[in-house]
Amino acid sequence: MINLSNWCPPSVNTARKPHLLFLSYYFPPMGGGGVQRILKFLKFWDYDQFEVSVLTVKSSFFYAEDRSLEQDLPPPPVVHRSGSLDPFRLLFILQKIFKSPGKVKSEVSQESGGLVRKLANYIFLPDSRILWLPFAVLKIWKISKRKPVDLLIATMPPFSTGLVARTAGKFFGIPYLLDFRDAWTGNPYLPELIRLHQKAQNVLEEKTVSQSAGCVFVNSALRDYYAAKIAALKNIPSTVIRNGYDPDDFRMVTPEAASGTEKFFRIGIMGTVYSQGNAPLPLLNAIKVLHQEEPELVGKLQLVFIGKWSGKFLKMIKGHPHSQQISLVNYLPHQQALAYAKNLDALALAVQGDIEGSEQVTPGRIYEYLFLRKPILAMCSPEGDLAKLIRECQAGEAVDYVNKREVVNILKKWLRDPAAVKADYTFQNIDRFHRRQLTEEMMKFIRRFLPSEIRKIEN
Repeated sequence: MINLSNWCPPSVNTARKPHLLFLSYYFPPMGGGGVQRILKFLKFWDYDQFEVSVLTVKSSFFYAEDRSLEQDLPPPPVVHRSGSLDPFRLLFILQKIFKSPGKVKSEVSQESGGLVRKLANYIFLPDSRILWLPFAVLKIWKISKRKPVDLLIATMPPFSTGLVARTAGKFFGIPYLLDFRDAWTGNPYLPELIRLHQKAQNVLEEKTVSQSAGCVFVNSALRDYYAAKIAALKNIPSTVIRNGYDPDDFRMVTPEAASGTEKFFRIGIMGTVYSQGNAPLPLLNAIKVLHQEEPELVGKLQLVFIGKWSGKFLKMIKGHPHSQQISLVNYLPHQQALAYAKNLDALALAVQGDIEGSEQVTPGRIYEYLFLRKPILAMCSPEGDLAKLIRECQAGEAVDYVNKREVVNILKKWLRDPAAVKADYTFQNIDRFHRRQLTEEMMKFIRRFLPSEIRKIEN
């Protein structure tokens, strides 16, 4: 049991830099999109003004490991790691004990599969990482005893991270900010819950948001959703800070195209493809229609999936009548994946627009798509944030997810005259998505929550 008899909230009268503690379950050497946001904030942070620490989990099984990301982490932040009893941490421990990585990795690779995600949602609230909470809260207490923490910043998902911040804030008197990369409830990537589970999730979400000092959202649609859902947010400062791109990630030497790819118009789909929420089914179905209407064009097309995909989606690809036009590239380190994408002719992504909540989803990889200046095919809600962003930047085509005919027509246009495709898109005003600028916006927002009495140590 933690002895709180000597605990006192951080003093505001000490002459020191404010101490910020970021809470992020996903953190290098884990790979994947969920790592990028916090990592890039840390890369471009102003450490002359702030003292920064990070709390994450100890080594745990995850679908991707990318140690190259650690190169982006500057020396100043102190990274703390705590234990956990969540399923993927336990899998890692069991593998160490029984030395059977193959079987365990096979299980982990299906984390995004529909059945596994559904079971996890029923068993754990708010998610399978909730058993990180007691370890994380204890670690926050120990960190604060050594060096008072002035603000917690919890990036989500997993949404258990928000509960960690709320619990620590309640026990130790530390204000916390919530950084929403996705919606907690109303998330189209997650399986539908029964009424009891949905009610419990709503309660956890409402209390966590209502007790926060402030909230950050990755797009305005997500902020509007929460403003309408949680009345208390009207009295809580909030802002929109999008994801973005880091030009340094694109400096790797571009690999030469594989022999024989020159005859194809190659469309890349990067990142994780789940069983629900972002599977590019309209694109797969459009190939079938294209074969019926103009079969000579199908032979010019190649779809390239780079990343990870659920078992259900993999079976769908293997059973596709034109599977020879589909190429699978397993997860690559971040910069290698972007270098690979440089050789592609266009890029695609999907947000299943016929699921409630899809309008609020803006996949983080869209900003790297924009930097690559490759024509983009987005299958999504025509009124969602993703579609509006692509139209605003004049970066490609945003088509209704349920309208297969639109996808067919775009493929015909692109395949008939591949050389002319790039001229149609101008990629307007994308400099605002530079990670450095976004970090400056985050620092500006954070300053309002710090006591004015806290100041730099005078040397």
